[in-house]
Amino acid sequence: MTVDQRNLVMVTVDSLRADHCGFVNPDSDLTPTIDRLADDGVSFTQAVAPGPRTPSSVPVFFSGEFMTDDESWTMADWQGRQARLGEHMRRFTHLSERLKRQGYKTAAFTANPWTTRESSFNLGFDEFTEISADSPDVSAKHLSDSTLFKVANTGIETLPSDPFGWSSKKEWFSQWPGSFDLVEKAISDLPEPFFLWVFILDSHQPYITPRRYREESAAWEMYYAILRYWEGETTDEELPKRARKLIGSAYRDAVRSVDAFVETIHEATQNRDPVTVFTSDHGEAVGEHGNFGHEQTLFEENLRVPLFVHGVDASETVDEQLPLRGVPELLVDLSEGGVFDPRDHTQRFVISKTENNRTRSVRTPRWKFISDIATGTEQLYDLAADPDETTDVRAEYSEVGSLLSDLLDRHETTQAEKATIEEATTDLLAAEGSL
Repeated sequence: MTVDQRNLVMVTVDSLRADHCGFVNPDSDLTPTIDRLADDGVSFTQAVAPGPRTPSSVPVFFSGEFMTDDESWTMADWQGRQARLGEHMRRFTHLSERLKRQGYKTAAFTANPWTTRESSFNLGFDEFTEISADSPDVSAKHLSDSTLFKVANTGIETLPSDPFGWSSKKEWFSQWPGSFDLVEKAISDLPEPFFLWVFILDSHQPYITPRRYREESAAWEMYYAILRYWEGETTDEELPKRARKLIGSAYRDAVRSVDAFVETIHEATQNRDPVTVFTSDHGEAVGEHGNFGHEQTLFEENLRVPLFVHGVDASETVDEQLPLRGVPELLVDLSEGGVFDPRDHTQRFVISKTENNRTRSVRTPRWKFISDIATGTEQLYDLAADPDETTDVRAEYSEVGSLLSDLLDRHETTQAEKATIEEATTDLLAAEGSL
């Protein structure tokens, strides 16, 4: 460990939207610990995810590169999509590999089924632990003490019917208290300098939250919200007002649980004096634009995420845009010590994409331009006047729309050129290897 190298902790929370954190939205009181640490460090109020779902976001902010198109891609092909993630992760040198090469001991704990060995997220990690129902790394006791999970894990598939496919969703049942003893042991044992990544699912649907963190939802209301959520996904029917309200309450309680996790991991890591980076992989809709969860849309509720850096010798709020795509450079910068200038990582234009690049957006401090390749439609929103993105102003500000459309086209041209160079390099290396 060099004099300047600091221990690094990166906490990623699935589906945590920015406006549910008080340091971004003062009207929210759900996250007192997150807000305190953000205030003590450097907080970014305009952090933007590269995509609205884990497969379109985490591979990008681990590698710093967007994924290329795949003509065979379909949403229904889970294994094919996972294989595509693995190919992307093997293709690029990503965050954990870069830090390992700098002498860091690297460890990961991930509860997300997309970030597994099967998708090659273990590359660059000395220790890699998957926390899920199908993982060989942990027992069921490390997942959840929820009755619903226990039923799903021990045989609901043997019943005459499986309501809403509960048994197939059990990999999404994970509560951080069940596995924190494993994380805590790693924190104690890791030699310095270390990079620890912890990816928790608690604010991801189905919003199963331990009783001690629930303030708005009784158990039956939480389970009812889950059922109605899944029923809405299955039938594509509009949810009744009561169900929408309960889903929002269950989600807010899940956010409270996330805040408790942040307090717990902060206390556990304090004596190792790390720099901590906290963020989410994407946001979550709770009824906006007719959506719940994280569909293939590029609205603010899906893309805007919280992000703060704690443990650096600075305390400020940064309102410029920070793309999550730049997370690798941010962590490498922090690993090198010296003066940390957060504005080195902000950008005026931020690109985001849905999976397989079907829909693309470019965001500026004022504007959001969205282009749907499949339908050929374009939308422009004035975020300053219309932060909820309710009115398409493409006709009124056609010049702005055209400029941002041209910027997206130039981005895609650059991506295509990079892909061509990469393919040529791969072919050349293969040819040299056969000589």
